[in-house]
Amino acid sequence: MDARSEAALATVNPTLADTVRAAAETLEAKGTYLLVVSGLRTGAQQDSLYAQGRTAPGHIVTNAKAGQSMHNYGLAVDIVPYLSGQTGALNWQANTEQFQAMVTAMKAQGLVWGGDWVSIKDYDHFQVPNVPVRPDKAMIDDYGAGDQATLQTIWTNVDAGKYAEA
Repeated sequence: MDARSEAALATVNPTLADTVRAAAETLEAKGTYLLVVSGLRTGAQQDSLYAQGRTAPGHIVTNAKAGQSMHNYGLAVDIVPYLSGQTGALNWQANTEQFQAMVTAMKAQGLVWGGDWVSIKDYDHFQVPNVPVRPDKAMIDDYGAGDQATLQTIWTNVDAGKYAEA
């Protein structure tokens, strides 16, 4: 994985990061390279994205405000493949064979794909399994300031199944 991807992976749950790396290694062996576009987001970063297309220029890219995205908890990443090689243009087209190979590799590692969601499709989004699509009340209550200590507690709770969907 390239330096930008590793920098993004350094901010998320270590198990998630390792899972993404494992899928990436499988794809690299077949000549497909990935870019982790987004990892952990602060509340301010999330609100800025939410404003896009609403009160700020650009198109709508999320329906989640601060605290409502698994990115705020370090439990999600956005990933796209490079069109060719390890740099350059990115393939944002989910209906292509290359993009679907990435989806298959990520899902084979147990990650949940945002492209499978019914209410909103988030094709470049992958998150840990056994948590709700969006943070539930227990997660939001545990989020607090969203600092590293809080995130570590949430990651421990995820591993223990505290937030598992019923």
